[in-house]
Amino acid sequence: MISHESSFKIIIKCKNNEIAQIIAKSLEPENQHVDNNTTISMQVKDCKLIVQLESSSSVSTIRNTIDDIISTINTVESVYKSVKS
Repeated sequence: MISHESSFKIIIKCKNNEIAQIIAKSLEPENQHVDNNTTISMQVKDCKLIVQLESSSSVSTIRNTIDDIISTINTVESVYKSVKS
């Protein structure tokens, strides 16, 4: 088996820090349930949510984790827009 370490940074530019914080809080529960080979950290800075993912899991597992993060971000964005309308 080939051992590897992958690192990804996802930067989401938001209209303001409030939205970035809402997205970060929405991702927290999901990020606590990643496998033992993966760590996810987040920070909000200058109206951006920065998500850092490091993992030695399989590529398909990493892809699924990133897909889950993006799906959650899309859901939060949709809910936020409908609430603010």
